[in-house]
Amino acid sequence: MPQLVAALLIGAGISAGFKWIAREMARAADVARETQEQMARGPELNTVPKDLGKLEWDPEAGVYRPARHRSA
Repeated sequence: MPQLVAALLIGAGISAGFKWIAREMARAADVARETQEQMARGPELNTVPKDLGKLEWDPEAGVYRPARHRSA
């Protein structure tokens, strides 16, 4: 009899776990769908990145930065 009780408890736990996973997956799908719709609506999100022109290495910062136009 104790084995039957243990099997029922394990089964209930597995069932609850599957329900929780299904709810979380549905929630994540809703968030992804909302984000995709916002990106499709928002023209500011669909713009082409700004062209920075020629880049030059900044040894102090260790990164590339837009080249400065030097006046002659």
